[in-house]
Amino acid sequence: MKYFTYFGNHLVNAKIPDNSEVYFAKPPIPGIKRGELSVQTQNAFENPLEMPPLRELVDGNSKVLILFDDNCQPFPATKKPDLRQIMIETLLKLLYEYGVEKKNIELMCAVALHRKMKEHELRYMLGKDIMDEFYPHQLRNFDAEDADQIVEVGKTEHDEIVETDKAALDADLIIYVDMIQIPLNGGHKSVAVGLGTYNSIAPHHSPHMTSESPHVMQPEGSHMHACIERMSRLIQKETPIFVLEAAMNGAIYPFHLRYVGKPNKDCNFVEKVIKTFTPPTLSILPESARYKILKSIRTDYEPMEVNAGDIDAVHTKTLALMKDQLAIDIPRQFSTLVFGLPDMSPYAVDARINPVLVVSDILGYVFNWFYNKPIIKENGVVIIMNPTYEIFHEEYHVAYKMFYEEVLEDTTEPFEMQQKYQEKYAKDEYLIDCYRNKYAHHGFHPFTVWYWATYPLKYLSKVILVGPKDPRVAQRLGVEWAKNLDDALGMARAISGEDDVVALTMPPFFYANVGP
Repeated sequence: MKYFTYFGNHLVNAKIPDNSEVYFAKPPIPGIKRGELSVQTQNAFENPLEMPPLRELVDGNSKVLILFDDNCQPFPATKKPDLRQIMIETLLKLLYEYGVEKKNIELMCAVALHRKMKEHELRYMLGKDIMDEFYPHQLRNFDAEDADQIVEVGKTEHDEIVETDKAALDADLIIYVDMIQIPLNGGHKSVAVGLGTYNSIAPHHSPHMTSESPHVMQPEGSHMHACIERMSRLIQKETPIFVLEAAMNGAIYPFHLRYVGKPNKDCNFVEKVIKTFTPPTLSILPESARYKILKSIRTDYEPMEVNAGDIDAVHTKTLALMKDQLAIDIPRQFSTLVFGLPDMSPYAVDARINPVLVVSDILGYVFNWFYNKPIIKENGVVIIMNPTYEIFHEEYHVAYKMFYEEVLEDTTEPFEMQQKYQEKYAKDEYLIDCYRNKYAHHGFHPFTVWYWATYPLKYLSKVILVGPKDPRVAQRLGVEWAKNLDDALGMARAISGEDDVVALTMPPFFYANVGP
């Protein structure tokens, strides 16, 4: 059978066994249109969950810190105006009405250890009016290495250090504006991680947190999220946190591209024809042209609901909404997973995906996108289809390139690399300068994404990479290589003794409820 999927910046009709199962996301749940979002946002602030209305939390003397996500989520980028622009414009209007003075309002992009957003990216996200009013003196990126601005909040009951930006403790109220695409994000993670330093992120982004439990991508059953919650509650003791969460639907594709994420049975005649001819048409184009085409896509995401108030109350509603959109039933586990990976990663915004992110996107993200148990049987096989070019963005992925060339040459084992290299990279003065002043991900960041693969690296019998012309890249990544999909399926068959294959079509994204 044909499996219509991504292969980097290409779309292909891959051949998989006829008895294979292919799963797709649910259609997008209808969301709030941009023209209605300001009213819905105001209503959320006026009628919050388990907190007083916003007007009762602020007055003419209040210092307010407004936090918002970087462009890692939702991804790919949304069309303009970005929903954060609408929500923050509405929030500012309310604050002014309630007597808060402009001089007492600070906006901050909660980038954690991600790369900082550039001025033009902030302008795209927040719009001209907010930028003109606040940038750069009252609108900035968080800087986890700014010694003058970082303060220690204390230690959790597990002796975990909690550090954050001084502005969070100086404020009378923190308001976090959050667009949530998957259950990984939002809730207690927002402030505790978004304004987290290396010292406070290292305890939960650690192989110890994921080696025995695969739950990284959702709070339930997750050691990582439990640690984050402990830190968040410590910050809440110092400053009240008021969250606004927009639970996003699955409308990743604009109307003319929705066929990409739909099963054939749901496609009309024209869409079926386009699906047939898209791969050979794209094959005619050079890789650089395909890259530009796919990176130019702007998504149609809309919030299913907007809720404000207490972290626990709001995030409980968000997670339920996410489940309505994301959950699909898969009746059983399979021996082999085949996945065509696009040139897409939350850590490769405005960049090509690099080899480290190829492994992280599949084993850290896709493998863990389930609610109860993995889609793949223990000792199963994952086949990754991606050309996996050895390309590292010169600004953004400085630490990733060093990690690939030095750490992975020595070891791919998470605990070993943690012991031998983590501190070196996290404290490296050159990498710190790149993070602070040159829009690079922090030196610790490539370790964090690799650690999310700790459980599947132990759980699976084999990971096979199909795409590179020779085995060199696969060997560096510590995985197997096959020259084509047929050979990879043969290798998987030799392990399981049968063709027991599942393939996933993403994006749009989904989480699995796996049967017995």
